[in-house]
Amino acid sequence: MLMFLLPGTALGAGRAKVALSAASPVLLECVVDAAQKSDLPLAALVGILAAERGEPGEALSNSNGTWDMGPFQINTCHVNELVRMGIAPDLVLRDGCVNAYAAAWLLRKEYERTGNIWAAIGAYHSRNPERRAAYVAKVKDHLVRLRRVGLFSLLPYGGQVQ
Repeated sequence: MLMFLLPGTALGAGRAKVALSAASPVLLECVVDAAQKSDLPLAALVGILAAERGEPGEALSNSNGTWDMGPFQINTCHVNELVRMGIAPDLVLRDGCVNAYAAAWLLRKEYERTGNIWAAIGAYHSRNPERRAAYVAKVKDHLVRLRRVGLFSLLPYGGQVQ
């Protein structure tokens, strides 16, 4: 689906990767605002961001034919629903703040479905029980590291605060 938007795919570690110039970085203020507006724990979004480690303008292919876009690696399987809400896929891909709001929407949707923040975090990544459990463990590891050494250890941009 993104192939027509994203020229110049490069293969690496079994996944195709494409990169466009970023429209804007993900800002901490956007992540905080997205968490507040979605009534979610900020730590949940920060943990997901650290686990995903994507970048604005970057998309990675998946074996099922979908792509993961931007800092929070929003899967293209959600594009139709995002478009119905007025969110353009190009902005999800290239704008870090739009990506953060899309991630908060997705996590909130999973939280409403599951009623449990950890189940929602796992479902954010996968519906497969083993993959969900591994993802939750990964997010928890990042949050432990955050508590121990601070926010800079989690930032996907080489420790740079935007």
